[in-house]
Amino acid sequence: MIRRPIIGLNMSMDLIDKYEKYGLLVPISYVDAVAGAGGVPLCLPPCDDFTTIHALMPIIDGIVLIGGDDYWPDHFGGHPQPEDELMPKRRDRFDLEMAKWALHKTALPIFGICGGHQLISVAQGGALIQDIRTEWDVPAGSSYIPHSRKERGDEDPNFRHPVHLEKSSLAARAVNMPAGGLLMTNSSHHQAVHPQKIGGDLYASAWSPDGVIEAIEPSEGSPWALSGRFILGVQWHPEQMQDEEPQQNIFRALVEAARKK
Repeated sequence: MIRRPIIGLNMSMDLIDKYEKYGLLVPISYVDAVAGAGGVPLCLPPCDDFTTIHALMPIIDGIVLIGGDDYWPDHFGGHPQPEDELMPKRRDRFDLEMAKWALHKTALPIFGICGGHQLISVAQGGALIQDIRTEWDVPAGSSYIPHSRKERGDEDPNFRHPVHLEKSSLAARAVNMPAGGLLMTNSSHHQAVHPQKIGGDLYASAWSPDGVIEAIEPSEGSPWALSGRFILGVQWHPEQMQDEEPQQNIFRALVEAARKK
């Protein structure tokens, strides 16, 4: 029997009772998406001891960096934010250390989703637009898109907008759509990768109509690109659209990359 690739998923932290005890969770949609693509999901808890990361990496064949609350802006020289927008410091520290270790000390395929997509750029020295509504200048001739669910008031849970995928990019190949096609995606974020401050060895390979970066991947000529390594971040949530073939294809591409590793 062929061993199914083990895909590690980082975890969110949340208060679970009135005594302010924290619990760990991964939305089941991530688990189902990985399993549905042929992988074995394995949840990776945010430990204070970073040597745990070093012990976990040899066990897994690939990584999904999940979404969640915002990463702390001091990592990229950002301005202060309301603390209720930020994730617990323990997860913040663990995720950043894990991302850096996985990127530079392993050859693991890595797939970042929403906040995980932003984390890949931050781990490479990139910065974020901390609030699209107030900080993003929409290009001339384009219309603003309300990317955040909070901004839309959750009036339309099926909200979609198109994303342009660069021809021949890893993002386009992973989605497996015809060249030049537009992918319809969901949207639930108020931050984005900063186009003037993308992390090192990365480039933007997909955009929404208002110019917001929707995907990042290894830049041409980088060691990752030359080796063909699968490193991809997407700003939308494909795990929430598993009934759509292009979204399933991304997880299949990750699992296949992990199988070949």
